[in-house]
Amino acid sequence: MLFHHICIVTTDLDRQVEFWQNIMGFSLRVRTIIPDGENWAPTVLAPRALLEDLYKTPGAKADVAVMVSEQGAIMELLAPIVPEVQKTPADKLLYKDSGIREIALAIEGIDAFYNKVRAAGYKTQTEYVWPAANLGRTFIFYDPDGNMIQMWEHNPDAVDSLRVN
Repeated sequence: MLFHHICIVTTDLDRQVEFWQNIMGFSLRVRTIIPDGENWAPTVLAPRALLEDLYKTPGAKADVAVMVSEQGAIMELLAPIVPEVQKTPADKLLYKDSGIREIALAIEGIDAFYNKVRAAGYKTQTEYVWPAANLGRTFIFYDPDGNMIQMWEHNPDAVDSLRVN
C-alpha cells in the first residue's frame, strides 16, 4: 500500500496555502470551491450529493486547495464554508486525545529548515533538533492552525534496517 495524501481542515485557507508554499516548499496545483458539479465526470472533484453525504449537511460547501511537493507528497487543505468550520481547541491537538496528531515529513538539511521555521515565527516544541535513537534527527513545530508537523532527517543506515522486503 502506498500513502496517498493528508487532508488538513483549516480555518484560513489562504494562510495555510501560503504556509505550505513558503515554508514547506509545496506548489499549489488546485484551488476551487466544492461542490463543483452535480454529476461525476473526469473534471469534477466533488459533486453536491457526495459533499452533502460526507458533511451530513444540506448545502455543504468548502474551499479546497491541493498542494504537491517536488517529491510527490500531496497535501489537501480544506476550509468548510457550510457548515462553518470550528477551530479545534489547542488542548485537543495534543497527544492525550485520540486521532491523528502529527504529520511527519523527511528532509535533508534539518538544521537549516529548523532555523527557517524559527525565523518565520513558528512555535517549536523544543529549542533544538533532537536525536531519535539511531534513526536520525527530528523536531516538531506547529502550523498556522496549531497542528503538529514533525520534520525528520534520517540516518541512512537506520532507514534501511526498517524496510520490509
